[in-house]
Amino acid sequence: MDKIKLLELLLKHRNKDFINRILNVNEFPVLENRDGTVSTHSMSYGEIDGRFYVFPTVVQNDEGKLMRLGPDTAWTRAITSGDALEFDNEQDAADFSKEYKQFMPLFESSKDEFPKKETIWKDLNTGPGPSAGDSLSGVSDGN
Repeated sequence: MDKIKLLELLLKHRNKDFINRILNVNEFPVLENRDGTVSTHSMSYGEIDGRFYVFPTVVQNDEGKLMRLGPDTAWTRAITSGDALEFDNEQDAADFSKEYKQFMPLFESSKDEFPKKETIWKDLNTGPGPSAGDSLSGVSDGN
């Protein structure tokens, strides 16, 4: 995906929670992964009636904590809440789900600068990415 198009999409949809967290990543908590790394985002995409939707699998709950949802839970939440971006084709959805990170300010900073806040796991058996048999098309794990 063209960098200009990607940035335009991020700015156009900055009112969505997961996009706001991309653009202002240092203002939000991190999610500690099982392997000791941290994530701020994880994206996936799916399809309904020929339209493709990119949605977060790491979300912020009402208490401000990040939590990782299983792919099916994240998909249902995104479609019912509108916390997704719609694309005309699978390639654009796949590209966005992987390339959005290039605009996150954290790439120029050390992960030691992240605020360490309490985080929780929603689905303990689901780590980064979908489990075998999940119906989603693609996943990009954001660290």
